[in-house]
Amino acid sequence: MTQTKISTSLEAIVAHTIFRLRRDLVTTSYRDRLAIELLADRSTFAFQLLEMLVGESGINVILRRVGSRIAEHPAQEKDTPEGHYREIFDRIGGALDTPCLSTVHILHFIASDSDTAIAAELRNYGILPEDIDVALKRLTT
Repeated sequence: MTQTKISTSLEAIVAHTIFRLRRDLVTTSYRDRLAIELLADRSTFAFQLLEMLVGESGINVILRRVGSRIAEHPAQEKDTPEGHYREIFDRIGGALDTPCLSTVHILHFIASDSDTAIAAELRNYGILPEDIDVALKRLTT
C-alpha cells in the first residue's frame, strides 16, 4: 500500500492550525477549526470550490456562523490535534484512490460529518457533500 501525499498548502494549513490550537490550549471542535482555516485562505482549492457554489460573501457568512456555533457549542475532543488530523488523513487516504490529499478532500470529509458546524452551515446554504463532489468534478474535468 502506498502512502497518500498531502498537498503543500494543506500541510501548511494543518501545521498552522495545530500550532494555534496548542498555543491557545484549545481542545474543542478540531474539524470546524480546520475548516475555518481552509476557507479563510483564498488560495486554497477548498475556498475556490466553495466560492463557485456560494460566492465569497457566502463563504464569509458561513465562516462567521461556524465561529459563533463553535464558541457557543464547542465539541470536546478526546485526542490531540495531531492525532485527530492524522486519523482524518488516514481515513481519507484509505477510502479514496488519489495520489495527493487536497484541501477539497478535507472540506468534503468535514462536510460529511453531520456533527460539525460547517456541515450544518453548508446545509443551510443547500450544499451537501455530494454537491462538493459534483463541483470538484466540474473543476477538474
